[in-house]
Amino acid sequence: MYASLLLLPALLTTDTPGFAVRVNSSRHEVTLTLGPMRLAGSTPVGEPHAMHHGGHGLPLVRFDWPVSGWIRGFRIRIIDAASRPLSRRHLHHLNLLHLERRQLVEPVYERTIAVGQETEDVLLPASIGVRIETGAEMALLTAFANEAGEDLHGVTLELVITYLPANTMPRPREVRPFAIDLGFRPGETDAFDVGPGRTERKRDFVLATGGRLLGVGGHLHDYAESIALVDVTSGKTLFELRTRADSSGKVSGVDRKLFGVRGNGLRLRAGRTYRVVAVYRNPLGHTLVDGGMAVLAGIFAPDVPADWPLLDRSDKVFRADLAGLDRFGWVRH
Repeated sequence: MYASLLLLPALLTTDTPGFAVRVNSSRHEVTLTLGPMRLAGSTPVGEPHAMHHGGHGLPLVRFDWPVSGWIRGFRIRIIDAASRPLSRRHLHHLNLLHLERRQLVEPVYERTIAVGQETEDVLLPASIGVRIETGAEMALLTAFANEAGEDLHGVTLELVITYLPANTMPRPREVRPFAIDLGFRPGETDAFDVGPGRTERKRDFVLATGGRLLGVGGHLHDYAESIALVDVTSGKTLFELRTRADSSGKVSGVDRKLFGVRGNGLRLRAGRTYRVVAVYRNPLGHTLVDGGMAVLAGIFAPDVPADWPLLDRSDKVFRADLAGLDRFGWVRH
């Protein structure tokens, strides 16, 4: 997800939280630790998306990646001052940005890892991974939410990233993150209004290079029902991901599909038009302003990795997206 200008008032802190990068070479893990910080309980009951208005997010933390290899997964832990685990709903979203590579569809920084409230931990098979080199310039973007109505103190986030070392043999198949954000507007929020009843959001895209989608998931907000990928030429729905929600419509998860477990993956062709369709069903009787997001995200194995588009910092879309990120501010670790 991009969330360039998703401004969240739930996080209030007078100082930038601490940040640390640790490598455990025996476990093949890189741990990013952010905190401690204070989360103010400021979201009104019954209005879970009021957090989108006003307020502020944390600055982006810029750092150098510490070890060469292939990223194959991550897990997240959020704890309070007494080291007690907190709900993942306190983390509205997290993006790990690669500042030297671009996304496949959008001419913006690669979101190497993108996590929402409902995103589960990920561990890819050891036969594939996202290649990354020592010294690669990265940045961590985070935004938090606190629906409890009470302040939380001493909150710490741990992002543990599992990697395959550079000497891994046989070498893993190289894959890249794949994401389509239905609300993407460079330099602005990617949230959209969700009116009463059924809301359908669509977006078409064309790939610059073909390849195979090995696995896919999604980021959707409360009251969402599904997100799907359609081949526009044939009219065929290639897959649909459904949300898991409680009786009030509060989303706790989104389905995943793993096309590469028992096969070669879902074939997507360069130059062909595809469409992402997200469906929300709002029972509240009034419009949720900026209440929806819809991101389809997965792992993509390009047919020809050399055909992956290069990052062009002069591109107007890139510059607009960067301006949105600049509004948060940057901190060098």
